[in-house]
Amino acid sequence: MSTIDLKPLRKQFPALQKVDNGRARIFLDGAGGTQVPQMVIDAMLDYFINTNANYGGYYKTSMATDEMLINIRKDVADFINAASWKEIILGPNMTTLTFNLAWALSRDLKPGDEVVITRLDHGANMDAWKTLKDRGAVIRYIEVNTDDCSLDYQMASQVINDKTKLVAVGLASNAVGNINDVIRLAALAHNAGALVFADAVHYAPHFPIDVMKLECDFLVYSAYKCFGPHVGFLWGKKEHLTRINPYRPWPVDDKVPQKYNLGTPNMEGFAGARAAVDYIAGIGVDYGQKFKNTLPAFKGKRLDLKTGMAAVAEYELGLSKLLFKGLKDIKGVNVYGITDIERFDERCPTFSFTMDGLTSADICRKMSGEDIYVWNGEDGLGALELVEYLDVVKIGGLLRVSIEHYNTEAEINRFLEVLDSLSGK
Repeated sequence: MSTIDLKPLRKQFPALQKVDNGRARIFLDGAGGTQVPQMVIDAMLDYFINTNANYGGYYKTSMATDEMLINIRKDVADFINAASWKEIILGPNMTTLTFNLAWALSRDLKPGDEVVITRLDHGANMDAWKTLKDRGAVIRYIEVNTDDCSLDYQMASQVINDKTKLVAVGLASNAVGNINDVIRLAALAHNAGALVFADAVHYAPHFPIDVMKLECDFLVYSAYKCFGPHVGFLWGKKEHLTRINPYRPWPVDDKVPQKYNLGTPNMEGFAGARAAVDYIAGIGVDYGQKFKNTLPAFKGKRLDLKTGMAAVAEYELGLSKLLFKGLKDIKGVNVYGITDIERFDERCPTFSFTMDGLTSADICRKMSGEDIYVWNGEDGLGALELVEYLDVVKIGGLLRVSIEHYNTEAEINRFLEVLDSLSGK
């Protein structure tokens, strides 16, 4: 197990203190949305009480809101190592931001241009780009290797060509947990003159993000899957954000990032998102000292955020190994994704599986009766094309267990105990 013990952080999460039927709730559903620390709740309440106003006005609370909207962009730039806060676009969630960007980029497409997506991705990062077929774009796929659900990179080198205008790929699969080699795909794309869009929603709560190292052109993630409220962020290189002409009201405003605003932002949500970033930086201060020497390029808050996420990654790796070892010993369980424990640095702490004789919905309901919250996957966990490709819809889909840093060994063992009790039924 990890030498880092993050269990003391649990006391900062009010939801983790809730008790039903004499049992604490066990949240193993983080891939669908994480719980939030008290400081996030406090920040949103504080905004409503002390700063609540629309932006752009000439009075105290409005000017404070303007400052907050700049500061959240600075915080996100720190979190993902962006060059400037002006490269951060605010929105309600990853899906909305991705669709808006897709249609903005559609202005530059002509019939026959190609967009490459992967079979492994969430529907939000597939369907947004598939809508470009209406503009004459050709959609091409990078398929997966069925043995471990890894991307077929040999196929990628053939699919990406001089007709490719954009490659869209997730940093990690929300369905099976695999981490994708985005740097490798970015090299292929850029050699072909194409842009790269990276979906970091599932990756963001588990590992440090460095957009400079990834060499992508755009990256998106949602705060509500990273210990914050329901808001989202899109990063793009300044050269692209300046050039692109998004569909928007008030089209005469060409300033970046303002020209990407679509209506009034969720101000209280972004106030909460700032606190979520501060929470992660606090993990770095309290638990990330051992990683400082491995990150010489960072300092200040950026260093705290990177060491915080490094501490999270190490702690979760221990929980992942514990969960997987238990799953493989239970009769009738078939785990999807990377299952070589020596390669667990290539996957998130998200495990999806089928179980003989029970559908994912059956297991979820039985787990709920034990106050254990996991996710049913008959609808594909948002990655329907993948589960259809794996041919598991007909047997009730994948059951997904997604670990966060606020989970514990005791919770994993309790889940395994209940699952094992179902194996003979």
